Amino acid sequence: MAKAPSIPDSNENPESDAFLREVDDAYRTDRLSGFWQRYGRWILIAVGVFLIALAGILWMQQERVAERGLQAEAFDKAVKGLDLGSSESRAEIERFAASDIDGYNVLAKMLQARLSANDGDVAGAAAGYRAIADDSAVPQPIRDLALIQAVRLTFDDAEPENVVAELSPLAKADSPWFGVAGEMLGAAHLKSGNEEAARTVYAAMAGSETIPPTLRGRASQLAAMLGGAVPEDIADELALDEPTAPEANAAADTADIEETGE
Repeated sequence: MAKAPSIPDSNENPESDAFLREVDDAYRTDRLSGFWQRYGRWILIAVGVFLIALAGILWMQQERVAERGLQAEAFDKAVKGLDLGSSESRAEIERFAASDIDGYNVLAKMLQARLSANDGDVAGAAAGYRAIADDSAVPQPIRDLALIQAVRLTFDDAEPENVVAELSPLAKADSPWFGVAGEMLGAAHLKSGNEEAARTVYAAMAGSETIPPTLRGRASQLAAMLGGAVPEDIADELALDEPTAPEANAAADTADIEETGE
């Protein structure tokens, strides 16, 4: 039976192994040297371009942050100057309103509308607010606030149906504008003679815990006057505000005494 050929043990010829390793290392070194000679220059150029681009981006970001800081200071100074009646501050607000500086241009337009209202130009102020409310590029909360301000300024002369159509989407329990929009919506319903709709709005406001207490109290009183349901805690407060029988009698006696004395 033939025997399998024996495999020579590498330990039998250590000098040959060392030579092979040296040849392999030299081959690898030669390949690396050739690769670097061929592509090393382009690698260095690419790394340099990347570092320059990164430095430029970081510099632009830093400049943008610094510019925004200066803009914030200028806008804050202008707003404070408005309270002092500064004409320079008013001109600065107009500059911001005409600029393309995101955020500050919209706030400046809101301030311009408020200044027009303070000057007695109600139509101009309402037009300014409506222009903001109709601008789809403006954040929705600011658009809603502008619409509420426009409706508030023109409420007396507006058709109740138009007010209802504009404020109904904002006069909902889950809306942050429920209180102020709901109060005007209820008034518009009363103006049009729809007491049932007004009672529904005021009752919903009376039961809301998210609107300010003053608005909730007024809504509760109006709901009660219109025959709507009022929460127990508000009803107790309303009852406390009404004079008791002894207090009413005492007040009447005091009035009689004063009339007699006269």
